[in-house]
Amino acid sequence: MTNIEIVTLVGIGLTFIVGSINLYITFNNSKKTTFINSVTASRIKYIQELRESISRFCALATSYSNRISKLSYEQYWELHKESDSLKYLIRLYLNPMDDYWDNQIILLTNEVMLKSDKDPSETIERLIELTQFLLKLEWEGAKKESEVGILTHKQKKEIYDKYVALHKSVITSKNVDKNKIN
Repeated sequence: MTNIEIVTLVGIGLTFIVGSINLYITFNNSKKTTFINSVTASRIKYIQELRESISRFCALATSYSNRISKLSYEQYWELHKESDSLKYLIRLYLNPMDDYWDNQIILLTNEVMLKSDKDPSETIERLIELTQFLLKLEWEGAKKESEVGILTHKQKKEIYDKYVALHKSVITSKNVDKNKIN
């Protein structure tokens, strides 16, 4: 073999190796991008479905409490059946291990159901406010994932803690405002 043939073979070999590495990296990046896009799309769908379920549940509870004296027996049970269905659907969207957001939402949906014969508007307002913060937290997480990829536990915790602190500050300022009025 001549030097030119050796250099040509080495060049072909290096080109093959570089091409293989490039193919491997491209394939892994494509898999990662597909996974991130799938997770982000699922989170956005989850946000929308939870928003719609909470909205329908609150509207139904408000409608029920405003019309209870005018309802027939069949209408009464139909509204109860639908609100129970929504309550359980909402619970299935939530994580029972999350004490701050999810369990509070579950407790508030139960409280709305218990107050359905009375005016549940204050409880509904608390439920909506809490859900707004949870949905904003989820949206921020989805945005961050779409920008940087899969979030570390630390990054998720930072976003979570930020929204817990924001929610607590809103509650504190509302309590201060109520005390000023009283």
